[in-house]
Amino acid sequence: MGSSTSPAAPETAESAGRAGNGVRRLLPVAVMLAAVGFVAALPLIRNHIFYFWDDTAVVGVPMWRRMASEVLSGHFPLLELDMWRGGNFAAEAAVGMWNPIALALAVLTYPIDNMALAITIVKAFFMFILAGGSYLLARDYGVRPWLAAAMGAALPFTGYTFFMDAVNWVNGLMVTAFVPWLWWTARRAMRRDRSVVWVVVAGYLCCSLGPYGLLATGVIMFGVLVEAWLTGHARRIVPIALSGIAIGLLNLMVYVPLQKTVSVGYRADQTTMNNEFLSPSISDLMGMSTPAFQPYVWAFGVDHFRLPAIFLAWFVLPLLPWLKWGLVRRRWRSLLTVFVTGVVFLLLVLGPSNVWLFRWPMRLVVYLWFPVMLLWVVLANEGLAHTRARARALASAAIILFGAYLAWSDLPENDLRIAAGAVLVGVLTALVVWRGLTTRAGALVLLAGVVAVGAFHVYLYPRNLQTEAYNLPTSQQLIKQRFAKYQGVTVQLVHAPLLRSAGADHPGAGYRDFLLGGMYSAAGVESLTGYGGLGYTKMDNTLCMIFEGSTTCKEAWARLWERPPGYSVPLADLIRAQTIVVQNSLIDTRFQPAPDGWRRDTAAEESGLATVWKRIDPLPFPGGRVSNVSAGVVVDADQMTGRVDERINYTRTTASGPASLTFARLAWPGYSATVDGRPAPVRSGPSGLLVVDLPEGVTGGELELTWQPPSTPLLVASFAIGLLLTAGLGIWPVLSRRRRRRGDAEPAEGPPPPGADRPQPEPIAVG
Repeated sequence: MGSSTSPAAPETAESAGRAGNGVRRLLPVAVMLAAVGFVAALPLIRNHIFYFWDDTAVVGVPMWRRMASEVLSGHFPLLELDMWRGGNFAAEAAVGMWNPIALALAVLTYPIDNMALAITIVKAFFMFILAGGSYLLARDYGVRPWLAAAMGAALPFTGYTFFMDAVNWVNGLMVTAFVPWLWWTARRAMRRDRSVVWVVVAGYLCCSLGPYGLLATGVIMFGVLVEAWLTGHARRIVPIALSGIAIGLLNLMVYVPLQKTVSVGYRADQTTMNNEFLSPSISDLMGMSTPAFQPYVWAFGVDHFRLPAIFLAWFVLPLLPWLKWGLVRRRWRSLLTVFVTGVVFLLLVLGPSNVWLFRWPMRLVVYLWFPVMLLWVVLANEGLAHTRARARALASAAIILFGAYLAWSDLPENDLRIAAGAVLVGVLTALVVWRGLTTRAGALVLLAGVVAVGAFHVYLYPRNLQTEAYNLPTSQQLIKQRFAKYQGVTVQLVHAPLLRSAGADHPGAGYRDFLLGGMYSAAGVESLTGYGGLGYTKMDNTLCMIFEGSTTCKEAWARLWERPPGYSVPLADLIRAQTIVVQNSLIDTRFQPAPDGWRRDTAAEESGLATVWKRIDPLPFPGGRVSNVSAGVVVDADQMTGRVDERINYTRTTASGPASLTFARLAWPGYSATVDGRPAPVRSGPSGLLVVDLPEGVTGGELELTWQPPSTPLLVASFAIGLLLTAGLGIWPVLSRRRRRRGDAEPAEGPPPPGADRPQPEPIAVG
């Protein structure tokens, strides 16, 4: 019995050893992710809408909810007519609907009624993605696991990523999360001959989230190609360059509709200029390791940041005197991508405030931190230099004090928090010097410091005072129930700052009658109010609407009842409005006579802050969106033939003379019309409404109105070519290896060696 079990003992011990090694390998990653999760959750203790803030609340969440609902209904959102200025999803390059991970997260979190909770889960997920990618990138540079974990834990909580992107701009956070994955796959493809297909995958995920992803991808790919050229990996230049071409082809569908549509919105001006908005300086970057440093940079109505937007990590600058810089001379070739990307991103961060589609240089600081942090951990991986310890200690102290001085010189009133931050960094630096960087204890001090500084930040900055809270209702079911009182096309005339100044911007006050941004979409109400990344200039100018759908002038009410030139009905009829909600403090219409065909609905006025007007008579053509016909034209039938397309049957009393149909929809690029198969001109009419001119010489017919993203055939072809190129990049190396193996296996031709024809001895049996 005993002898039968004894042979298994060594195997069991070996298996246990392997399991123990596996646990030890995963421990740094587990600790890193735990630290990320802990710090990410801290703000929710004092501010449960920390991540449901500013643009996230008024545009990010409504668009994600609409994407999810449409996909779950079997549709893919390209143009959502009921969202008006905010509904051109195909042209909003930063929405993320072409990104499978973003779309999957939108669908998976859609059943969660609490929209703040749903988007918090999404943002935490991308923080984990950012940490994991950063860890793998550092490991690929040979960095020890615990140091790589420190880098992964620190990057999600850099000032701009945490307080700006994670709070306000979820697409910015998503792009940043995919950057290290792109870098990691590209470097492995270059130095380790790994498949470039993964480069295409990572690049596509990064680029499909907006222009900043495209910029980051281009810079990193350029850096990798430079490194390949100068380090003996030139044979990898072609496949990596082809992978970049594939990424571009796959992403044309994201950017071509944007470029074709931008002319009708407020981003039409793409000139390069500088007004110093969100433009940091070199001295601002010197505060990257000072926790309470609020850079004196013009940002959103004030001349300084109210949060540590330039912060990178507490340990980067204070420990510089202890690093072994000789490593740079020995390994500079393997660090070429780090140097190239660092220089390019630094120049962009210090550049003009507007360059083509790219504005606000401080947005790019999140990409600059990748090469800075990578260089730091690569140097730290060699351990600390302890020669001339006193001089190094004095240098560290000077760096900490200088950072504190810069912070104090910008905002002297922050002296106490600046001093507390400096003491915290000083203590942590001393602990690291004591324990070293190549030990687990030293690396754990780095990680503990990330958590401590994160808690320090959350305590000092529990909410983003730089941008708007909005304080919108978090329950989608609540807003659906509350705003079911608004039927048909709803026009809202409200100025958001007036709500805020009156303290009425919360669910129990103004948000019983108003909603801001794209939140009407989540409520199931068709409304001209919407937050659009592009906007629609003609309609915006008429109703004085700004980016968030807020109205800025009192004339907007009168303009609704004006008749555009050549029309016998007012604009309110041309947009087929059925409900108009007016903020009393902006335009007091309570004592004005009701417009013809309208009545005041006092039952719908719950907050006392709004006057609600309802149309009395039903609109003509209830099945479609025709809002006006020229004299002598009769519409016999008008029906939607899908979510966007429309079919109209009409007759004319006379076949000569100009005639047209006006539609209650914005004239986005991409529309086309035919009458009995013949093309009919499509143009932008009053306030940007779509107008179709009817052909002369035709007394009637069937008009087909269709829309598709501009240049759709080109986009389909480019995507198909991109897929084929990606498949080819994956298949070609496999075929090449098989050919080489077959060549090695084939016997060489020629006469047999001497003795080959002699009988060979039989093998001797053993045992």
